[in-house]
Amino acid sequence: MAGNGDHRPSQTDGALAMLRSRIIDLTLRPGSRIDEPLLISQFQLGRTPAREAINRLAAEGFVTIQPNRGGTFVRALDLAEIGDIVVAQQLVENVLGQQCRLDDPALADDLAEIQRDYAEQVRTRNHLLITEVNERFHLRLHRTVGNSFFYAFAESTHRHARRLNVYLYQLEAQLAAQQDREFEINLEEHERIITAVAERDHDTLRALLPEHARGTQRRLVRLLSEHAVEKFGVDVFLDPLLEDALKGTTPRA
Repeated sequence: MAGNGDHRPSQTDGALAMLRSRIIDLTLRPGSRIDEPLLISQFQLGRTPAREAINRLAAEGFVTIQPNRGGTFVRALDLAEIGDIVVAQQLVENVLGQQCRLDDPALADDLAEIQRDYAEQVRTRNHLLITEVNERFHLRLHRTVGNSFFYAFAESTHRHARRLNVYLYQLEAQLAAQQDREFEINLEEHERIITAVAERDHDTLRALLPEHARGTQRRLVRLLSEHAVEKFGVDVFLDPLLEDALKGTTPRA
């Protein structure tokens, strides 16, 4: 019999983690229908874990339940969604730069260990694991803030940013040299963050984190300006730099 300390994931936990990963890595495409029969037949889930996983994915914002369309659908990844993710990601990292506490004696060592894993995933170009370890790096910093409400927002934001980054990496894969350099920049910025944490240099960290968060926007702007995506005839209001790049385009995802 399992003891009180046995925290093995339930069937629903396993189903949720698997489905979330398939949404993040774009195996389950934005806008595609997802329902119990599909999960039972394609992913060999039981009916109850499938239903509960869908409800939890809806709570996390990865799927939308639309009775008028007769089902549940993977959240879109369109122009408006991209803009919202970019803004939210920059917001949480700006606040982190101001609120991060550097009195945690294990923080620098923990970040350095995660960075080693991150460098390995970058080397293998496993997009899902790159985003997973990157999320772990940033959430380790967010835990120091000690605000459960802000942490929940940051966790949700980074999870949705992972899906955008997978899409971004897929586009960049067509430009191998450019992607190599972009990952080098990311690794270098992580190292600078670790150094600032180790030296308890809050002023430097306060500047580094917002600049690092702008990396996704910068990479998107560069790709979109080079016509790496197809035409899309919708106008929305965004940050002017991102709006200029996104106007008239849409992801293939």
